[in-house]
Order: sequence, then structure tokens, then C-alpha cells
Amino acid sequence: MKRRDINILCMMFIGLLLSGCAINKNQIDALAKFNYTVESMQDIRLAGRDMDSYTGKDGVNLGSLPGIAMAMLRQDLPLEARINMKVSNPTTTTTKINSFKYLIEIQGKPLFEGTVNENLHLATGESTVVPLTFKANIFGTAKEKGVENVLNELFTRKGEGFLVLKIKPSIKIGNSNIYYPGYITVDRNLAKSIGKLVM
Repeated sequence: MKRRDINILCMMFIGLLLSGCAINKNQIDALAKFNYTVESMQDIRLAGRDMDSYTGKDGVNLGSLPGIAMAMLRQDLPLEARINMKVSNPTTTTTKINSFKYLIEIQGKPLFEGTVNENLHLATGESTVVPLTFKANIFGTAKEKGVENVLNELFTRKGEGFLVLKIKPSIKIGNSNIYYPGYITVDRNLAKSIGKLVM
């Protein structure tokens, strides 16, 4: 093979490689432009009981919550739920999302980290709902801030920054997941979704 032919093949290979990198970069950039919203929350339980069982006509009464008291004695106050997250593609780039890492923070500190494998293929204007489940012990926060304060944050919908959902989506290249650099904040007030169910 002549040197000129080798040079042409090398240039074609480099061109294809750069083109592929540009496409992948566009897809990764598109992940940040997607719309991620919390559609609803279901199966919300605190210390093994439905959240709405803790409220009455006069609001939250800690004295009537022996289950919470027992959980505090055990130093195990589990909060669990299923978050239905809607993912919409408003961009002109058709993007395949392979999986999500998701992070739930409580007052700025990591509370729960999970991964969900979802092979999404979203063209322009398309959307889908992805369920994210979590179960985490909030005893440390309840001890530090006071149980009544924590329950009020959960029940009053005013807890901006109290419970925060962040995600890190990925696309698949070859056999590897390439994750978006850094977490994308989806909802800074998950407590409002809890509050809607118990008020």
C-alpha cells in the first residue's frame, strides 16, 4: 500500500473518531438540557407506617406517636418512598439514557444513593416516567434537629432544601456507561410532595 493511501486512511479514521466524539459530547450535553421533574411520590412510610397515619385535624402530635418514640430508642427511623420522576427531551438531539445514579440529600448531607437501569430512547418532545425508590435512616437528623422539627419539615411542604433529589444520567458507549459530570438537581423540596399526601 502506498504511503499516500495510508495517509488517506489515517485521515479518514481520525475524522470518524472526531465525528464520533462530537456526537457523544452532544448527547452528554443534552442530558443537562432535559427536563427532570417529580411527578409524584408513592408508598411513603416513616418508621414502617404510612405518613398520613401521623396526622390529625390538629396537625402532628408527637405525644401520640409511640412508634416514632420506639424508633428513636432503637436509633432507627427509616423514611422510604417511591419517587416517580418524569424525564422529557425538549432538545433537537435524540438521546439514549442508559442508567441513572440518584442522590437524596437531607439538609445538604447525603442520605441515600441509588442506581436505576433504564434504557430510555427519547426523541424530541418525548417523555417518560422513571421510578426511583429509597429507604434511609433519618435518625441522625431527627436527633440533631429534633423529631418535631423534622416532622414539621416533612408535613408542611415548606422544607426548601430539606430533602433534595439529584441525579446523574449516563449514555452507553461500547460496554461502558459515560455519566454526566456532576449531579443535576431535580427537586429542592421533596417535602412538598410528601405534604400533598398528608395535608
